[in-house]
Amino acid sequence: DELGLQPNAALWFFDPEANEWYLLFAAPEVTTKGPREVYAKIREVIEQLGEKASAAPFSVVSLLDPNDELVRLLQGAVRTGPGINRVRFSKNVINGHFIDDALIYRIA
Repeated sequence: DELGLQPNAALWFFDPEANEWYLLFAAPEVTTKGPREVYAKIREVIEQLGEKASAAPFSVVSLLDPNDELVRLLQGAVRTGPGINRVRFSKNVINGHFIDDALIYRIA
């Protein structure tokens, strides 16, 4: 938020096919400014955090359009509001889509 990004969604999402966790962000800036600029801002934050961010390498960060299907599905099931929260969402089906595991910080 401090860098001017207004993410609609921020969450860890587990992809069982890849057996990998991804840190997902959905923000209007992905569409309006382009993913390259948004990735640059996220990289700034990771560098500022230093050791605190070492558990989340930049390679696991993914950007989504706010209208992405996953974002819309989660918005239909969970709403955290604009603040930062911590909602575990595991082994759920939304409109026929199985969500294995997610740790949602924001979905607005």
